[in-house]
This record gives sequence, structure tokens and C-alpha cells, in this order.
Amino acid sequence: KQAITTGGVTYRDQPWHKECFVCTACKKQLSGQRFTSRDEFAYCLSCFCNLYAKKCAGCTNPISGLGGTKYISFEERQWHNDCFNCKKCSLSLVGRGFLTERDDILCPECGKDI
Repeated sequence: KQAITTGGVTYRDQPWHKECFVCTACKKQLSGQRFTSRDEFAYCLSCFCNLYAKKCAGCTNPISGLGGTKYISFEERQWHNDCFNCKKCSLSLVGRGFLTERDDILCPECGKDI
């Protein structure tokens, strides 16, 4: 609530000291950094991904979707493109047909006996 004399930041039409404009979760300064928001609250990308991003069924890391990151979505699960591989032979299944066996995804060749 103090006057801004230098180095201010404007976010949602409100002025902030750059030292006061911080991530809602970790309190890291956001001035000059990439950030995003949810429900009017600003977050650094790391906190946003950890709190809100869907998790990859292959590697369990967040799928940010930022920067053009591509991912596969099937039923209730998502995978990074690089993680969408046959459980048995590791063949990439991006753009190919696949079969499911419980939580596993299989190429047609590996899944022919299920």
C-alpha cells in the first residue's frame, strides 16, 4: 500500500512494487519471470504445474502444456508425447493404434495375445 517510486509492475490493472509481486504459493518474485494465474492469483510456472497441471501417466511429472508442449489424452489419462510408448517394447505410439491392458498401453504387436 506504499507509493511506488521506481520499478513498478502492473498486473490486472493494479500497480505493484516488483518486490511485492510474488508467487501465491512459494513467494518467489515474479517480476521479469514467466508466470500464470488461476482464480485471480499469480503463480510461478513451477508452483502452477505442481498444484494444477495434469500428471503424465508414464513419468508422473506435470504436463504444463506451456510453450506448445504436446501431449496425448485418452479417457482419464494423459502422457507427454515422449512417454506415450508401448509398455513391452517401448515403441512410440504417437499417431498409431494401441491397445490397453489395465493401466498399460501396448502396440498392436505386443497386445495381440491379450
